[in-house]
Amino acid sequence: MNSRAIAAAVGTAAGTFLIALATSSVASADREDVPSPADPDFISHTDNFGLFTDTAAADPDDSEYVANVIQGPSIHGTPLFTDVLTSGQDPSDALASVPGVVVPDDTGVGAVGDTVNTFVVPDLGIDSTFTLPFTDPLAEIFTALVPLGF
Repeated sequence: MNSRAIAAAVGTAAGTFLIALATSSVASADREDVPSPADPDFISHTDNFGLFTDTAAADPDDSEYVANVIQGPSIHGTPLFTDVLTSGQDPSDALASVPGVVVPDDTGVGAVGDTVNTFVVPDLGIDSTFTLPFTDPLAEIFTALVPLGF
């Protein structure tokens, strides 16, 4: 098995595990809402779950751009892992301006008409990305839920 296949398998397994953690309700979650100075219509919400943070973001004016960033604990200022899921494109890259969110390169910008998932583990050299050729059909609902803390 080559390294690309191993990275894809690890990324898929970790993504499956993390989605279950991110979607479960936690009564002790620490919430933080931060407006973006780069794009006034951009909205985001960060939940701190102790070992990891989950940031949901949306920009309804950019063709219903939505993003979800899950980051592991930071070691020496670098997150242990980062999973960035975007649907649509936000040309202003406002996700990179959210405090505490470390997004590799221009990953947070997304892609027009696509849903992109990028899983990065810097210390292990894992950088796995896959693309679906459509945007999130539930983006409008996701956008409505971001200001409510979901």
